[in-house]
Amino acid sequence: MRYVVRLCAALPVLVAACAPKGETAVIDSAATATAPVVDAGAVRQAIERANAQFGEAVQRGDSAGIVANYADDAMMMMAGAPAWRGRAEIAANAPRAFKSMAVKLTTTSVDIGGDYAIETGTYELTSTPPGEKSVAADKGKYVTVWKKQGDGSWKIYGDIGTPDLPPKG
Repeated sequence: MRYVVRLCAALPVLVAACAPKGETAVIDSAATATAPVVDAGAVRQAIERANAQFGEAVQRGDSAGIVANYADDAMMMMAGAPAWRGRAEIAANAPRAFKSMAVKLTTTSVDIGGDYAIETGTYELTSTPPGEKSVAADKGKYVTVWKKQGDGSWKIYGDIGTPDLPPKG
């Protein structure tokens, strides 16, 4: 229970961190307090389905499929790269970052507060770097903030992952 309370307390910080440069995200506590009841199981299923589609798109090298889950104002933060802000920046960088790769995402938890859902999970990546014959592997954890869209769908608003493996060097 304390874990959920801490996550709910962290939501404003996560939302503010994902706000476009020069803007401040505001969470209306009155609106969140009176938000309609959300079917948490259905939201989790939608997120897991979207994650599976993302993994399939990465495997196919499908750029449009890779960015399909991201909102127009999303932010993606990957280790070893600057934050990519907005769907256009994500579309310009993510396909190259995921080239020749397979990814498996495993949702650990989904906590919902109003029009936002916080997903935590683990990832496993395998890739064959250009010019290499051996397969490189990486695993780690992630936090993804999903935002409910006007059409009722859920899109990624903030996405950050960190590897479990120590840096090479």
